[in-house]
Amino acid sequence: MATEKSEVQMDLPDNLPEEERALLERIHAGELIEEMSDLTPRYRAVLEKTLTIAAQGEVTVLTWAHTGYDKAPDLGAKIAISASIQDEVGHAHQQGMLLERFGVSMQEKAFNEDPLRYISFPIMEFPVRSYIEFVVAQSLLDRSGRYTTWDIELHCSFAPYRRALKKVNFEEAFHFRHGAYWTEYYWNHSEETRQAVQDAIDWIFPWGIQWYGRPDNMKSMNDQITYQVRKWSNDTMRGKWLQNACKWLNRLKGAKFPAYFDEETSTWRINDDHPVPMNANNETHEWNREVVGWDDMIRYWKSGGPMRPSAYERLQREEWGELLW
Repeated sequence: MATEKSEVQMDLPDNLPEEERALLERIHAGELIEEMSDLTPRYRAVLEKTLTIAAQGEVTVLTWAHTGYDKAPDLGAKIAISASIQDEVGHAHQQGMLLERFGVSMQEKAFNEDPLRYISFPIMEFPVRSYIEFVVAQSLLDRSGRYTTWDIELHCSFAPYRRALKKVNFEEAFHFRHGAYWTEYYWNHSEETRQAVQDAIDWIFPWGIQWYGRPDNMKSMNDQITYQVRKWSNDTMRGKWLQNACKWLNRLKGAKFPAYFDEETSTWRINDDHPVPMNANNETHEWNREVVGWDDMIRYWKSGGPMRPSAYERLQREEWGELLW
């Protein structure tokens, strides 16, 4: 059985069933779990939930990115959007194949799920307004998503999940680098395109800050960390994304974003006056720049953006091809 040294200390509840404790001892000793027969009920549940959220979330990139297709300025840009859609649906397929081991049908999750209950980030339910907005979103939000999937590839105790994400992470890295290249191009192209990039940063950067959900001190369920499905906490991933995203944005001379470089700690920090979390206005496509509670934020996420449920209803009717090419 493959093993690697674990950096997470064993600190478990006293009331765990013996089978859960025995599996956790193996996991925390560094063993990678290969066989479905080794999965305990609690470990199986956290893996299934993680896979379901991830796989369904990947599908929603199709319904979002498709809205930018008719705004692409040339054939190359249309191909880039189409390729991104193909990759993301492929990511759903990779994780959907794993879900089938748990008795969960990805076909059911994609095509028979109640559209009001689809698992997604609200940003995926706002239509893309320009190709520049699309590439800025790639540069910032594909960067966000990759920290989640990269964590699982590097650290997940369920070995098949690690292997499934190698291809996913290669393509996610390509997406955010593609977005970064074209964002820099448009930033330096003209005053008009520079303003469009700045407008897109204003809209998308706050989504990146909120991408990872509740801060660590508000998390009520930590089984992903306990069973080492993930190693990085929400705040750890948020911090990694913030440092990486700000370092890149700082290359766009004159770009504004709600963070500053703290010389004392040599780290980027979110501006003190930037509301975290905050909700977006579904009608105006703008941020309501007031702090809301995380419970309110999660309720907003579950209620969705302006394309819910119509985008998922169209997905389930498979009405996509007539507008392509």
